[in-house]
Amino acid sequence: MHGMRLFMAGMFAVALVPLGAGAASAAVPDNDESTGARVLNLGDHVTQDATEATTNAGDDALRVKCPAPATGNSVWYQFTPSLGRKVAIDVSLSDYSAGLMVFQDTPTADSLVACGPGVVGLPVIAGTTYFVMAFEDSGADPDGPRDLDLRLRTAPTPVVHVAVAKGGVAYHRGAAKIHGTYSCRHAGDFAGLDAHLLQLAGRLRIQGDGGGGGVTCDGTRHGWSVRVVSAWGTYARGYAVARASIFACGVVECSTASVRRRVHLGWASGSGRWMGHPTTGVTLPRATVPMQTRWPSSSQ
Repeated sequence: MHGMRLFMAGMFAVALVPLGAGAASAAVPDNDESTGARVLNLGDHVTQDATEATTNAGDDALRVKCPAPATGNSVWYQFTPSLGRKVAIDVSLSDYSAGLMVFQDTPTADSLVACGPGVVGLPVIAGTTYFVMAFEDSGADPDGPRDLDLRLRTAPTPVVHVAVAKGGVAYHRGAAKIHGTYSCRHAGDFAGLDAHLLQLAGRLRIQGDGGGGGVTCDGTRHGWSVRVVSAWGTYARGYAVARASIFACGVVECSTASVRRRVHLGWASGSGRWMGHPTTGVTLPRATVPMQTRWPSSSQ
């Protein structure tokens, strides 16, 4: 009888194993649909396991006006700003390729106000509710883990500065080179610098344009130089007028700065003697240009 009791107890324990394992398994998250959207506040940094989140025909219908390749493992958040401002929503640190769609008020294809991979930005209206759908945007490894990392922050306005040095160099074959410094912060990869050089030779206006190459937006001062060739004549030793412009774009807007100054061109053989200290130009951000982040595969 004692043996029978031990046998029955063992069978009962084995029978409980599947029940315990089933209770511990992951479940579909409560914010799998927009009706369960979790509340966000400006400055929030949230993480979520979205592995068991689902996608459906409703998600696909919402991306009619967004070129996202896929909307897998979608989860929802919402925020209502107390003040109008420019904000950025960032999921770029998630451990999978993540995208975002943002809707003003009730999520529909027509209420979409921003979409893109990694980071999106938009101006928001005080008292208006915005719904955010974060999702896996590549369609790869459908069974893989999905650890979402989402941040809601203020989107800063890019700040740019450019200066032109007082000296340049003229080459005997007609080209010229001018140089200076620039700085750029609060911007992404979309930035550039252009220069223009005008020299008068009697009635002839010798002028040309050039680009200063890539712009690094890390907040520190960098040097730039541009080689300019004119289609209307050849530059020579003497005075000219140089103009330099820089632009940089963040996730919501762009800023520009420019400076114009009289420079002296020396012959190339004396280029070691003409380097001078640059004169500061306009530094305030001015032009505002709305930006639309797009997926690399989008042709729109």
